[in-house]
Amino acid sequence: MNILSFIEVRETVAQWIKSNEERLKDRSIELEILIDNENCLRIELRFKWCLAGIIVEEPDWAPYRYVFFEAWGIAKKGPDFSYFWYDEEETTVEEIIENLDKAVDVVFEYNSKI
Repeated sequence: MNILSFIEVRETVAQWIKSNEERLKDRSIELEILIDNENCLRIELRFKWCLAGIIVEEPDWAPYRYVFFEAWGIAKKGPDFSYFWYDEEETTVEEIIENLDKAVDVVFEYNSKI
């Protein structure tokens, strides 16, 4: 098994963002890169009724290895909503990409129903 380095994971998420900018824009999802340096990548995604964040860093302590996705519903009229995903030691590049795609799709679907 090949354990990914922080640099590989950070680059994977940065490339995922770059390759999904149009897809996000087509879905009216606003993207803002809050921090982009060698130690940290923090992205905010604003949906109609949710806020989401992607964090890529080497945490001192956290339930994730390098990548954390979280989303919270902000609609007062809809049901409460939250969605989380984080990587683990064994997570592959393919799994990171697959789970970021899934996370955006889940949050988009929630927003489509409100």
